[in-house]
Amino acid sequence: MEATEWNRRLARAERLCSRREYCAHEIRTKLKAEGMIGEEADQVIESLIQRNFLNEPRYTRAFVHDKSNLQGWGPEKIRFALRAKQIPDTAIGEALALIDVDAQKEKLRRLLETKRQNLKDDSQYAVKAKLIRFGLSRGFSYDYIQSVLTTCQD
Repeated sequence: MEATEWNRRLARAERLCSRREYCAHEIRTKLKAEGMIGEEADQVIESLIQRNFLNEPRYTRAFVHDKSNLQGWGPEKIRFALRAKQIPDTAIGEALALIDVDAQKEKLRRLLETKRQNLKDDSQYAVKAKLIRFGLSRGFSYDYIQSVLTTCQD
């Protein structure tokens, strides 16, 4: 690939990264869609990292913040999504540690109460099972859901 083509793709990647946060895996996927693979793609990504267009810890913190606070995802769903983006477990753990546990518990409580209002008046056992499945689908652990349900019933 000639230098002008490489520079054009680098400039496009810089424009993408200047609009919102991306991880290296997402940029590599976009470059691959344009036909740039292997060492050339690695060079573009390395250039983006050196010039701070790509910063995976920053991306991970932003991802965790948005998914936790704005979309109500639990830590397990967030962890799974970040692993799919090939983010290292250490970076995931550090970003998840920044989540406010009390705020997350309150958000889950509100989600479960809203869900409970939308459920038909089945038996208490059936309602609890549906709420647990809903909480699990949102990425919260079983024990965490149980603790929130216990405090809601008191």
